[in-house]
Amino acid sequence: MNHEAIRIPLEIQIGQELYQQIQGRILETILREAKVEKTENYFKNILQGHSFKVNEKLAPRLYDSFMDVMKRLEFNEPTEFYITNNPELNAFAVSRLEPDESHIININSGLIDKVDDDELKFIVGHEIGHLISNNANIAQLLDFVFENQSESPLMMQHKIAVWDKLSELTADRFGLIACGMLDKVLSCFFKMASGLSVERLNFDPRAFSVENEEILKYFKETGSGNLLSHPINPIRIKAVELFESSELYKNLLSGIAIVTDKVLDNHISELIQSLMVISNSPVNYHRTCFIASAGLIVAGIDKAIEPDEYKRIIEELSAFTVFPKLTLSQMIDENKIEIFFEDSVKALLQINPGEKNMMMEYMINIIIADSTITDSELNFIFDFGTKLGFERKEIAQIFASSIQEQFMPNIYS
Repeated sequence: MNHEAIRIPLEIQIGQELYQQIQGRILETILREAKVEKTENYFKNILQGHSFKVNEKLAPRLYDSFMDVMKRLEFNEPTEFYITNNPELNAFAVSRLEPDESHIININSGLIDKVDDDELKFIVGHEIGHLISNNANIAQLLDFVFENQSESPLMMQHKIAVWDKLSELTADRFGLIACGMLDKVLSCFFKMASGLSVERLNFDPRAFSVENEEILKYFKETGSGNLLSHPINPIRIKAVELFESSELYKNLLSGIAIVTDKVLDNHISELIQSLMVISNSPVNYHRTCFIASAGLIVAGIDKAIEPDEYKRIIEELSAFTVFPKLTLSQMIDENKIEIFFEDSVKALLQINPGEKNMMMEYMINIIIADSTITDSELNFIFDFGTKLGFERKEIAQIFASSIQEQFMPNIYS
């Protein structure tokens, strides 16, 4: 089975970028050298004291089911399964650090009690999907580097948040392959979302799918589906349905060599657009355009965009877009920087005249980012500030305040 072909391309791309940014290979080497005992022993000590290890003697039915999932997914790496006495509907995978260790998958008892055998295969397949894709390993490395995610760079925070959601969508594909029945996947989602038994409600998978489309439409219109750590269930459900009806999945079932499915990729790309947007409010769109265009214009006044200026623009853009570098590149490629600048300034002033203070402070901060202030940069700020309605004295006061707060002279110049 070509595991790589099953995965979502953007999930692979962002995962590789994050792994490289935290120097994952080097970090893995350091952690292996630094550890006192095997990683699996650490988790075993935690789980064995509070959990039940699934084996063929004590729980043959569960054990056979889990082994069947591993066989269906053609995953042969040593993996141990635990069940923890916890009513929360949750499961997780822990990736091994060394080849002679075992991966660990833990499933809470509340989840075991709630789902049937086929639904459980979807859950186990999902967790194994995190291991196959190496996303469980990347997540562990990210948790090590950024013990408090809120302290990570803003640009990485948004990228990690999107990658988390995409990795769930990829894992769901492996869950479907393990389960083999879309209706069971839908009923599993229903149970995890509602906590109810499908038998008591006479659950109808088709009606649930139709209702899901209406909910998904709402989240697409509001853009609020990106506020959660996991992609909202409507997105996950739709993504699984698209995968189940794809040529990629049909070929997989038929044993045909799996190749890239462009139709599926395009459908998924359209579906996950809401996950790419931090905010779809009009004012934030214009702020994004202003920050990118104004930053490029101001940084280019002295004919060269310095690394510190570029970094500052990217940092500011990170508050409004998941891919700030791409936003900047697209604006440069369109060769309409001046138009974006003028349009965004006009729009922001119409929406909120108070934005002019933010505009001035931002442009001044870009100027002082490279520890150098030129006459041409100073003249530009005075000219722009005057057009915004500021008096020259006000402009000078704003500039002076920014210098006092952020300016660092270049002592090596």
